[in-house]
Amino acid sequence: MLLISCCNFNVIDYSETGLNSYDLNFDSDIPIKLQSHLIFSLGVNKNIKEKKSNIIEVSDFVLKTYDVYSGDALRALETEVKSSLMLSISKGAKKINKKLMVMKRYNANELNILAEKEMLDFIRDEIYNEFVNQILTEVNLIEV
Repeated sequence: MLLISCCNFNVIDYSETGLNSYDLNFDSDIPIKLQSHLIFSLGVNKNIKEKKSNIIEVSDFVLKTYDVYSGDALRALETEVKSSLMLSISKGAKKINKKLMVMKRYNANELNILAEKEMLDFIRDEIYNEFVNQILTEVNLIEV
């Protein structure tokens, strides 16, 4: 007699993760734009004053630029933008602390100074979006 057993594969459903059951706490050094991206992405309503046991704390935001020089040029060829923040997620008895980092590089030998400034603003927005994606991933990993 041959007995066949199989695994029970199910699709993970992220719709019931309860992302809106988290309180968000920000330090004063977190940019307003990053805060609004996180509030919108997590679906948190800051007007509701109920205390929740699940807390996401974002702190210690740092954004540094570094110019990369090479060759005979007197100007930087590339600019490297590094950013980091501390993330602390508490859910019941679980608590996870992580340092998230993002690094982006862009071509900096632009003749137009305003175009270089706009590129830095674009890179900054990309870094904020990357942080939001990383934070959502960490929260979903705790939920599963």
